[in-house]
Amino acid sequence: MAEFTNEILIDAPADEVWAVVSAAERQAEWFPGMVSSTVEDGIRTIGTVAGGFLLEKILSVDHEQMRFDYTITGPLQFDHHLGSLHIESEGNASRVSYTQELRPEALTYALRAATGDALSALKDLLESGIYSRGFQAVPGEES
Repeated sequence: MAEFTNEILIDAPADEVWAVVSAAERQAEWFPGMVSSTVEDGIRTIGTVAGGFLLEKILSVDHEQMRFDYTITGPLQFDHHLGSLHIESEGNASRVSYTQELRPEALTYALRAATGDALSALKDLLESGIYSRGFQAVPGEES
């Protein structure tokens, strides 16, 4: 099994970062290559720029620990997958850790690059109000 963590320091209070990360339906705002994200019955459906989709089961949203856990359920097939985002306060800033566990390991390089890119885009959203490339806001529903 492969495991890796990407981290970034964001110049925003932890509660502001957590408000974005813990709102599962907002993921497309800060994860490049995603155009939409919706949540129903604990399942997040993500529309991609390529016209495909991903399904993720939300495992836990721990507001006290500021930790969000999910697993990709399709159409990619994993023997094991666990994605975790954790936010820690560092003064007026926040350290965000994005960890992935996966088996088989074939997608490790791609997921490491994608989650690193996502953290950079999360920083852009929180520090500068810039939505991730690919995101398509619904008119009247911009955050």
